Amino acid sequence: MTWPQMLLYGLGSASNGIKNRSISTFLLLFYSQVVGLPATWVGSALAITLVIDGILDPVIGQISDNFRSRWGRRHPFMYASAIPYGLLFYMLWSPPDGWSNPALLAYMTACVIAVRFIDTFFEVPASALTAELTPDYHRRTTLIACRYFFTFLGGLGMVWIAYRFYFSDAEGGVFVRDNYGSYGLLAGTLIAIAILISAISTHRRIPWLYSAPTRKLTPRLLVRELGETLANRSLWLANGAGLFTAIATGMVGGLATYFQIYFWELTPLQLSWLPIAGMVAALIGISGGPWLTRMFGKRQAAVGMFAALIVASIAAVSLRLLGLLPVNGSPAIVAIQIAETVAVQALTLMSTVAITSMIMDVAEDSEVKTGRRSEGLLVSVDNVLKKTTAGAGVFFASLILTAAGLSQQVRPGDVSADALWTMGAIFVPTIILIYGGAIAMLLIFRLDETAHSANLEALRARREAAR
Repeated sequence: MTWPQMLLYGLGSASNGIKNRSISTFLLLFYSQVVGLPATWVGSALAITLVIDGILDPVIGQISDNFRSRWGRRHPFMYASAIPYGLLFYMLWSPPDGWSNPALLAYMTACVIAVRFIDTFFEVPASALTAELTPDYHRRTTLIACRYFFTFLGGLGMVWIAYRFYFSDAEGGVFVRDNYGSYGLLAGTLIAIAILISAISTHRRIPWLYSAPTRKLTPRLLVRELGETLANRSLWLANGAGLFTAIATGMVGGLATYFQIYFWELTPLQLSWLPIAGMVAALIGISGGPWLTRMFGKRQAAVGMFAALIVASIAAVSLRLLGLLPVNGSPAIVAIQIAETVAVQALTLMSTVAITSMIMDVAEDSEVKTGRRSEGLLVSVDNVLKKTTAGAGVFFASLILTAAGLSQQVRPGDVSADALWTMGAIFVPTIILIYGGAIAMLLIFRLDETAHSANLEALRARREAAR
């Protein structure tokens, strides 16, 4: 694939980035500090919705793996998701006025479940295309980097737009309820457009993609094939690293806005610079990730990235806890936050690209062992673990906020120094433990470039023998 083709295909991931970044950055703040629900209610509901959504992922994965149509296995799902996705996302940010707290919680929960489901309807088939579009060990990493580049760009771009145009000082900041509905309308529209462009850009490649075999599928057969595919050791090790990453991402995402507003006391104008820093990080990640994995190998590069992530994630908070940073409001604090954003998000993007590429390499390893192409199922397993554990991360974030006294409708300046110290003191060791778990998983992963080449050769010989 050429660079323009890869970029247009990757653009569809902007939808996932907008959804994830909006939920992790604003949803807990919106429904607890603006709408008025307790933070633990919102955090618990988000965790539950992720678990429910995760159950549906393998179903969509297996259906798309075995789906037969004149538009192939994946594209019908991609096209069908675009418009409903945009509408549901808008509804999430426009809760009814005058409802009781339990009714608002039920509304939020239903909307989040619907948004996550329709995202799965697009994201699983679209992600599964990666392994089909290129079997090359390193080119695959570049293609995945394109997808994650737009995941970051879409999410961070919308956060920048939010702080500059919807939640600016002139618009009343992040505590004005009506601003969120306008934000949701724009974000939902962009989500639908990104999905349609991605589907259309890869439509002409349908005749060269894998076709599902004609066979009679039964529930017993699907369950048996599910078990055979999931028995792959490399799949679980790579997904184990992704699991710890998702926990960290969910917790950091849930706490990021609170740290920025309460811990560092950044203004809306200063907050608007952080998404720009994230976009710089995305540019570093799309080029740096493939380069590092090519230079050192996917596993070794990912281990180094996680070690660096630990340092980048806790450095500023640790220095503040030790009293070694200047007071809030100084230019140095803003500069430190911009530098931290670039480092953490670039490393997060590069490590996620490496792990996802490792999971995609399992597609050929699984085909050698089972005789089936199961990209959709493999991707869905990754999604299930990320969603359920990211929900755990958001829930942990809500517990930290409750322990610090930031559970419900608290404004900056009303929080004690002890409460902020508690939030930081819990955050630092938790991040170390989580990323340490990811490193432990990667250290015993063995599906490298040599093994991948052997799998490709075995599959090539098998197809030649079948002719």
